[in-house]
Amino acid sequence: MKKGYTTRIITVLPLQFRFVYHHDFMGPSGSDPDDLELMSAFAKYSEPFNAECRAFGRLRDEGYEDLALPCFGYLLLDEQHERQMMDRFSDLELTFNGNPDNMVPDDIRGNHLGRDGRPPPIRGIVKELGQGYEPLRTKGARRLLRDIIQLQQLGIIYLDVAFRQLVNGRFADFSTAVTTPHFLTSPELNPLLTPEWISAMEFELFQYSISDFWDFDNMVRYWNEDHGDTISVFAFPRGHGLKIKYGLRNSPTRERIYSLVNPRSFDWKRAASTAAATSAESGPTPTARGRTRPASTISKPRRRLAARPARWYYHCEGKNAETLKSSVTLTPSIDWEFKEGFIFPSHNRY
Repeated sequence: MKKGYTTRIITVLPLQFRFVYHHDFMGPSGSDPDDLELMSAFAKYSEPFNAECRAFGRLRDEGYEDLALPCFGYLLLDEQHERQMMDRFSDLELTFNGNPDNMVPDDIRGNHLGRDGRPPPIRGIVKELGQGYEPLRTKGARRLLRDIIQLQQLGIIYLDVAFRQLVNGRFADFSTAVTTPHFLTSPELNPLLTPEWISAMEFELFQYSISDFWDFDNMVRYWNEDHGDTISVFAFPRGHGLKIKYGLRNSPTRERIYSLVNPRSFDWKRAASTAAATSAESGPTPTARGRTRPASTISKPRRRLAARPARWYYHCEGKNAETLKSSVTLTPSIDWEFKEGFIFPSHNRY
């Protein structure tokens, strides 16, 4: 070993993903799960494995991998290694269909068939193994709030913020994350959307953005109640959402409802072109299946993020305003459907 160099031994853990029900992620409502074109359209954006890959990929591409538990990539088990794993752990009766709360013998994996008609490989994401329980302190809470703000500036929202999600004091689970471009965040992906639906999607996106900060405040309040602590770091005054008086005129259109970040400010088109250029320069690397994928060996400048980004003030009235001012949890307002090759909102509950 060269003088001045040190080694760090890292213990990694491959987390394998189930093939979950279509209603376990943001997808079509009341649709046929056997419709492979429909399911693929939604799965590539929000199915848990893809959601994690998109979020961790954004952090890597933008130089902000320190906002989460270290992730070293994904793996796909070929048929030989799958058989070896199932034989080795036969006593565990491993299953990759369904979710832990509803494990029935449905062949959900069969709804994800590839073009060759064969079931897709079992998938995993390789992360650093860490400590899942660390006491929450004021300094750590302040850093976590800053991390949420930066994640949203990078176009990553709906983080399911909770103490159970933290490993080594960092976010470790992005299986619900919405990473722009996404059918929720980017109406430009569907040129057939009407102005009314674009407006409804904006309200929905605002709810998803603000819910991360609601969840943070709830996490801190629950921690204080359970441990007798007095952590006073909150996203909103006293940690109770937007139940505050602004001293403005009593006009619904003047109510200053806000989220701490507008995730739409992330320029995903510029980010995509930069990533493509970098990949072309760095060249391909072989994968376990003999295919190639771009390497990321060329260091890129870290995107500059604002320490205090401009708040996203959302001007609304009536039921929308009351929903936002009285809530501290997310209340989704629209469902989704797939038609004419695009993803559409299908129902506005408000």
